[in-house]
Amino acid sequence: MGSLTLIVIVCLTSVGAYLAGTRFVGLRRTHLKEAAVEAVESLGLAAAFLLANLAVGIALIVGLRTLTGRFISVYVVNDAALAVLSLLQALVFQRWRRGSG
Repeated sequence: MGSLTLIVIVCLTSVGAYLAGTRFVGLRRTHLKEAAVEAVESLGLAAAFLLANLAVGIALIVGLRTLTGRFISVYVVNDAALAVLSLLQALVFQRWRRGSG
C-alpha cells in the first residue's frame, strides 16, 4: 500500500508540473519526451558516479588499512548522502556535456 501511495503522489505532482509548465511557464509538450530521455540519462550517470564513488571510497579504506594497520570500516561509505552527491555530480556533468556540444 505504501508503494502505491508514493506512485500516486508522484503522478499527481507530475501532472501538476505538466499543467503548470504548459500553461504558465510556456513549456512545449513536444519537448517532454526529450526531457524524459535526458532525465533517464542523468539517472544512468548518477548510477555510474555512485559506483565510481563507492569503488574509490573502498579502495581508499583498504589502502589506509594497509598503510596504517588500523581497522577502518567499509561502512563509512554506506551513506545516503553519497547517492545524493552522486546525483549532483551527474546533473552537473550532464549540463556541462550539453553546454559543450
